[in-house]
Amino acid sequence: MKKYKKWWITLGVLLILCLIGYIYWFAFPKYTANKAVDNYLVEQKIKSSQIETREIQKDWKMGGYFTKIVFKDDPKLKYEYSYDERIDLPYHVFVDAYKNGSGQTEDNMKHPPLPKQLEDMK
Repeated sequence: MKKYKKWWITLGVLLILCLIGYIYWFAFPKYTANKAVDNYLVEQKIKSSQIETREIQKDWKMGGYFTKIVFKDDPKLKYEYSYDERIDLPYHVFVDAYKNGSGQTEDNMKHPPLPKQLEDMK
């Protein structure tokens, strides 16, 4: 058993480092993105009971996370809440809505973005 003690210690340290890396690069940022979108929804005065489906994914192309939401009162539109801490908007969240793959303007949304985002877009 003493013969393999160094290997077990090395393997244990490697597993612990992998776990720490996973938490640092994936679990904590996903939690932060989810919390930011929750706060953004509260600011928009949207209750969780209004949400039909909600799915969060890592955005591998641009960085950050995006949350796809379909609301019960607006089922034809798919809202995409993009979280990136580099974005200088409230809660670091940018909102887009899509209908059949085509982007929609805030006039067509029942839940438009916050005024700060609309100011930056114009």
